[in-house]
Amino acid sequence: MRIFNSIEEYAKTGYQSRVALGFFDGVHLGHRAVIHEIVADKGGDRAVVLTFRESPAKLLSEEDVPLITDNRRKAELMDELGVDAVIFADFGQIKETDAEDFVRGVLVRQLRAKKVSCGYNYRFGKGGKGDIATLERLCGELGIGLSVCQPVDCGGQAVSSSAVRELLQSGRIADANRMLGSAYSVRGRIDSGNHIGTTMGFPTVNLAIENGLVVPKRGVYASRVTIGSECYRGATNIGVHPTVGENETPLCETFLLDYRGEELRGEYAVCEPVAFIRDEKKFVSVDALTEQISRDIEAIKKVMDAGNP
Repeated sequence: MRIFNSIEEYAKTGYQSRVALGFFDGVHLGHRAVIHEIVADKGGDRAVVLTFRESPAKLLSEEDVPLITDNRRKAELMDELGVDAVIFADFGQIKETDAEDFVRGVLVRQLRAKKVSCGYNYRFGKGGKGDIATLERLCGELGIGLSVCQPVDCGGQAVSSSAVRELLQSGRIADANRMLGSAYSVRGRIDSGNHIGTTMGFPTVNLAIENGLVVPKRGVYASRVTIGSECYRGATNIGVHPTVGENETPLCETFLLDYRGEELRGEYAVCEPVAFIRDEKKFVSVDALTEQISRDIEAIKKVMDAGNP
């Protein structure tokens, strides 16, 4: 899969395209339905996702909504779904484009779209004046195929990025993963941290939660951690360490239950919380915290041995 940083860059390829439209935060089951429409039976056309580097909602309003995935992870998930190209366009450059000009100029002239797919509530063009009825009319006039995907139900609830965020923020990891269609994860290079875990007898793998991403409910989780080709059971704390010197920003810190090797600082790791164990809280002493961590580890072993959610 190729990644393009502008519509103009992709236009130079001259490929005919089947285009999925949206921001696709989380690439959840609803987004996957939209993407499937351009990947299935694509023939010789390219399956292309047209999305944005930054959230349109953030640029159009003062509300700073946290994201579920960064652009790197978003691209990885789309690649797994069979997408040929992702265009991370600059929303600021096209937000003043008239709805009809967007269809005729961007979709037809630049992307050479033969089919378009989007969600039922998709809006486009200056001021968001273009709606599904507008898109249906223009695609009909221009001979472009159009698929409009209806809401996807998951456990009696419509799948949406806001619903996924709410589930993560309430610690309902298994429910969030079902809506996502993949495991929520924290990813990155292992930080050395402050070594407090080591002094307590629980050396940990520390991963920063990137600024602007959703922070799951603070507390302790049973988790899976993948480092290279190895996967370990983990006791993960997501929070700010109120007992041992509160951090300014939340950190994903994991004790690997099955690891007895050398320090892993600098290695790339993927932490997937699978079950919420308890809330984060401040203990009266480091000894009390150490005792609680031991109990957490036993609880996590039972969860993982029984088959995690």
